Amino acid sequence: MGNSRRRKNNNPHSRVPKKKKGNEKEGPLMVDKAISEKGWEPLKERQGEAIHDTRDAQKEDLAKSSPELTPGKEWKPLRKRQDEAFFETINGTEEDLAKFSPELINESQEVYTDAQRANLFQKIQGMNASEKLRLAIFANREVRNLLIHDPKKMVSLAVLRNGKVNENEALHYAQRKDLSEDVILTIAKDQKWKKNYPIKLAVVSNPKTPLSVSISLLAHLQDRDLKLLSRANDVSSVLRRKAQEILLKKRSGR
Repeated sequence: MGNSRRRKNNNPHSRVPKKKKGNEKEGPLMVDKAISEKGWEPLKERQGEAIHDTRDAQKEDLAKSSPELTPGKEWKPLRKRQDEAFFETINGTEEDLAKFSPELINESQEVYTDAQRANLFQKIQGMNASEKLRLAIFANREVRNLLIHDPKKMVSLAVLRNGKVNENEALHYAQRKDLSEDVILTIAKDQKWKKNYPIKLAVVSNPKTPLSVSISLLAHLQDRDLKLLSRANDVSSVLRRKAQEILLKKRSGR
């Protein structure tokens, strides 16, 4: 018995499993493979939502810490507040004034030829946005009429901060349908011109004015203007109906 040798185990069920060779996977990787093959879409969808939530949270943190790095299309309200805050800080200095030639500043000339206008336009086109913005604070009327059309919103709005802009000029801008919505809205909100009836009427009648602003001013219009507005073809149909409603209420004494 002592010299007996252990017999070789021929039972296949008791053998130790051999390690897998090649690219065969097991454990969590095999589970992932099974999920992808069997179409566990609900689980995959929840995983995707979690990733998106994490990315949104990261974007929000980025916006709070570094607003200047925030993607423009996703944070328009934030950028609008920043633009408004910057706009309020715009103030020309004597040093800024000295940088511009008299033909861009002085109001000595009433009538300009086409050649003179072209010359002014070329000079303005050679400036960067910062220079145009400073110029708008001091510019004469002819230059203001060019800068008010500038594609940079802050430049066109800076024209309205020019101390030489009077009520007649503001009325002229409020009547223009080729100016940006921002220009018309700024005129509508400005306390200097808010009580001027012709300007108020021009703002309401301008298709570029936001509908909510136009409707809020309807109650301040005279009956004759409400009647004309209710028949106008170049304003919103909603605004026409609102003008009709207010006119009917006034006539009924309610």
